[in-house]
Amino acid sequence: MSVAADAPRRIGIFGWLFGALISLVFGTLLSLTAVTSLIVLGWLMRRMRFVAFGMAGLPGDRPGWILGSGGRIARLFGGLAANIREGILAAISLAIATAPFAVIWLLSWWAGWENSFSKGYEQAFVGPALGLGGVAVFCVTMVWLPMALAHQAAENRGFALFELKRVRSAVRHSGWGYLFLALATVIAALPIFASRGLVVFASGIVPGFDDMSVDQIAGLQGGADLLVAAYVFVALVVLRGWAARVYARAVARALDGPEADLWVSSPLSDGKKGGNRPWRLTHWLRVLVLLAVWFGLAAQVFVGQFLNHDWHIWLTHPM
Repeated sequence: MSVAADAPRRIGIFGWLFGALISLVFGTLLSLTAVTSLIVLGWLMRRMRFVAFGMAGLPGDRPGWILGSGGRIARLFGGLAANIREGILAAISLAIATAPFAVIWLLSWWAGWENSFSKGYEQAFVGPALGLGGVAVFCVTMVWLPMALAHQAAENRGFALFELKRVRSAVRHSGWGYLFLALATVIAALPIFASRGLVVFASGIVPGFDDMSVDQIAGLQGGADLLVAAYVFVALVVLRGWAARVYARAVARALDGPEADLWVSSPLSDGKKGGNRPWRLTHWLRVLVLLAVWFGLAAQVFVGQFLNHDWHIWLTHPM
């Protein structure tokens, strides 16, 4: 995780630590606003491609935050431009993919929480019904979405996330590693959603909170936001890197099987091939377990939103 994009794959421990520190600072600060977080998303996409290529035994450029490769202008701004470009494309793809359940959840919140304040009890069933329907759509979507995001990163093409034949093939060949990735994601999300309750329980957590001035509370909130941003960034680096490795292994298995024709044009097709292909029966078993695991994340979303119910967050949780 270095600032320069054209760095060699093997670097010393001190170089790695310095690059990791720089990335932590950049990633944390840029994650604090919605606009600059697009740069972080683009950097993560490029890092996923770098990791996937490495797993396939292929050369790849280490992603930079600002610097790039090529001529003088490209060298100076290439990394930043690439991060912005890939971040915007990934955000659009994610917004389209998650809109079905995100919009349903937003309507559920309006029909449930907001409707209750208007004493609309005759329609009380609408909110829960929409919420459960949105949860079902969410769980099904999340079975393929992490792999689809890794696919778009590896392909370096806008909207490759929606190449469902390839994505389904990757999911089928992913093995149990994909299930463990989902479980780790749900566990890693716990502190994030727990932090949303700090506003509600601050008086019981922070000594003297009720006697603090507005400026003191603002400073406390700023520090909490910084810690949460740092945690989210580190968690995403780990989880997206893990997803890239699972994806690369899945493509290697698919290239050595009956679905190899699907992957002929893949950037990873010249890399490693082979591996133990999962049985079809275990694939469907993994899908059922994945649905249950992702339900755990949906539950966290609802609890976190109940504690701090800004309406627009329903549309941005999966981002």
